[in-house]
Amino acid sequence: MVYARDLKSLDSNVMRVRAPPSAQVAGTASTSSVSLRNVSRHEVVWDTSALYFENFHMNQLQIANRNIKLYVFIKIFAKRVFLPLTALYFIDFGGFTIRDIGLLSAFFSVIQLLAEVPTGYFADRIGRVASIRVGAILAASATTIYVLFHSKTGIYAGVMLEALGYSFFGGAGEAMIHDALVVKKKEHEYTKILSRTMSISLIANAILITFVPMTYAIDPTYQFIIGTIAYLALLCFALFMHDVKRSISVVKLKVPDFSKIVSKRNIAIFGLTFGIISALYTAPSDMFNVALREYGVRIDLIGWIYGLASVLGAIIGPFIHYLRKIKLSSYLMLDLIMLVIVYVSAFTGSAMILGISIILAISFWRYRRIIYQSYLLNIYPTNYKATLISTMNNLEQLNSIWLPIFITFTIFHTSTRVGLGLIGLFAILISPVFYFASLKFFHRNPVPIALGNTAPDIV
Repeated sequence: MVYARDLKSLDSNVMRVRAPPSAQVAGTASTSSVSLRNVSRHEVVWDTSALYFENFHMNQLQIANRNIKLYVFIKIFAKRVFLPLTALYFIDFGGFTIRDIGLLSAFFSVIQLLAEVPTGYFADRIGRVASIRVGAILAASATTIYVLFHSKTGIYAGVMLEALGYSFFGGAGEAMIHDALVVKKKEHEYTKILSRTMSISLIANAILITFVPMTYAIDPTYQFIIGTIAYLALLCFALFMHDVKRSISVVKLKVPDFSKIVSKRNIAIFGLTFGIISALYTAPSDMFNVALREYGVRIDLIGWIYGLASVLGAIIGPFIHYLRKIKLSSYLMLDLIMLVIVYVSAFTGSAMILGISIILAISFWRYRRIIYQSYLLNIYPTNYKATLISTMNNLEQLNSIWLPIFITFTIFHTSTRVGLGLIGLFAILISPVFYFASLKFFHRNPVPIALGNTAPDIV
């Protein structure tokens, strides 16, 4: 019950009210629509549902806007500032050989392969933000172990926690942003928002990843201490984030039917080749760092290479969403050229050429998955966004099990330069299969362009 004198701030002048006794006559309804101008000091009965939903929607908009704003800090502190030196540290202080590094990378991928989809489902059913928080705790635990334990057992334990942590990260953040944009009715800005967020985060990452390697000569463990601080900062920002309301029950937790995701559009060939190409981007990253040192690049300068890659990534980030405007065939060709060029550069044995190609490849690689995610999220109108994104990660992780072993085996029996050159030859051979499989897949399953409602221009 409210009174008319308490409703002066309402915009509407007409509401459902209980007519005053003087207005009630025999045979008329006791409730009618009357103007508030005709009501004075009489009880007003009105339906609060519209006001409730308006307040609920405003609250959801506030949460969505906050999540989008804070997500940039998640991206800043989720990046592994110690990544350029990890393999070198394990070789120098952990007693690892080149082949051991390959096995360790395969172990990392096995853990992620086993955990990626379940953790993505955790994000869908329990919460995106909860998944990010758990990931931060696990990642901080991993870098702490790297600091305290230098044995192979300790390093494997840290790698396991790190893999689990990034499995919880994988898909959760992107799905949270997509949920926020759904609330704002701006789903078409998904690619633009993610690329802009990545661009801003790379500016901070450029500073960190440039100067962290300089601590290697002082104390090699400082890189992991800084990493721990970064993950704890990530956790602090995640505590201020909350999930928006989604139209999906979170009461029961059961394994989803992933076969529907895979078989719905017959993506077997595309999925297999996509996984191989994606793994070829990431699997040999440690070996590229080993190659840089072999070619005469000091450890502290390796950080500058990755820092420049972050700067370039920050520069091109605001324009990445325009890649959704070009022909799919052109984007696929660009993707494959950026992959092959880094292997060819490694085969030349030139530190300068390899350094430049790494800068170009990393700056592009940071955004390439966003484009593919945008395509697939439009193909599959499903609430299981994090699961779908995690499935994409699985396609990469599946091939990241055998590729590091194969790469390090090849390098061990030849040399770093020849081994990477042979892997580059393999990339050239698999590229046409991926190219035509992708064209066939997206042609049969047209995807709305992020900036419009037409299907992508295939040829």
